[in-house]
Amino acid sequence: MEEEFQPSFTKSKAFVREGPAKGYWVISVRIIDDGRYFTYLELASDAIDRLGGRIVIRSPKVIVGSGSPKPRLVVVEFMSLADAQAAFVDIAQQSAMLMYDGIAEYDLAIVEGYDDFG
Repeated sequence: MEEEFQPSFTKSKAFVREGPAKGYWVISVRIIDDGRYFTYLELASDAIDRLGGRIVIRSPKVIVGSGSPKPRLVVVEFMSLADAQAAFVDIAQQSAMLMYDGIAEYDLAIVEGYDDFG
């Protein structure tokens, strides 16, 4: 079976990194108060735009393969991991996140992307 796949590995393109890898917020959300959540989402979207981010996934449907993530998933893309980190600590975003209390429960990870193959 290894011989079947060997040619594709030997002909694959070399790894090329042009600038830093993108940075992402990966947020798992459970909405507590629907009405207030969508008001919060408008404010958060404005802050994300201002901070150079772009929402790439905002899924109301998550099919769980394993584990127990919250029922909604949001992924925000930034030009670099440093940009994602800086945006997270930005005072405007922190104050917007304070509004989340009682609106939703969330887990957030800041991660480096892996999309920079040539």
